[in-house]
Amino acid sequence: MLTALKNKLNDVGTLSALCKEAERVARAHGNQTPGSEHFLLASLSLPDGTARRALASLGAAPQAFEEAIRSQFVDALRHAGMEAAPDAGLHLPDSPRVPAASKLYRAAPSGQTIVQRLASTAEARKARPLLAADVLLAAAEEEFSIAARALGVLGIKPQQLIRAARQEIALHEQGQGTD
Repeated sequence: MLTALKNKLNDVGTLSALCKEAERVARAHGNQTPGSEHFLLASLSLPDGTARRALASLGAAPQAFEEAIRSQFVDALRHAGMEAAPDAGLHLPDSPRVPAASKLYRAAPSGQTIVQRLASTAEARKARPLLAADVLLAAAEEEFSIAARALGVLGIKPQQLIRAARQEIALHEQGQGTD
């Protein structure tokens, strides 16, 4: 029972750090609210390193995932008859950074779904804390999000992502998963 309480407290801290980083990443990309792609990018910076190592095991560097996200926006613009500058970031070059909208936490629908999936798995993982790789597991359930399409650009199928995330979680539980 003490372990479960300790894990819940740890989960609150991890989820808080994840949400803050996802919001920071979203704003840096010119978005007001974080989507699943921002949560996935944020998971790569969590201290346990499980998401970063899982993607690396699939041959994907964080920069490659960020570029794959960018390509989704470039493709969307192209389909709308517009062109993005070749060196443009994930936001329009002349767009100002978007300030925080309010004190209440808000996420885009795909970001809300990620957080809801993480919350719904809390009972199943009560014997261990929330890890960055859990974000990958939540993202693997998506079919049509920017994150899902970006993973597809990298040639990563949902089952591969699930397998890599579960392997990193198992290694972490055994005390072997370190950077």
